[in-house]
Amino acid sequence: MIKTIPLNKLVPSPRNVRRHNDPAADAELKASIAARGLLQNLIVRPSAKGKFEVEAGERRRKAMLALADAKV
Repeated sequence: MIKTIPLNKLVPSPRNVRRHNDPAADAELKASIAARGLLQNLIVRPSAKGKFEVEAGERRRKAMLALADAKV
């Protein structure tokens, strides 16, 4: 089921498999989301206090947070 969840309700999951960052790839992803929007949904699970842990898509979550901070 696809559900719209506010960005401020998403938190990182300790179960996320990605452990390394690539700043160049992250910048490309941020630019892609700014130009085309989010093309692939995040996979989340309910967490405490009405939050949702991002199981798959942490890079996309971070890119969207950066875009929101930049008011893009």
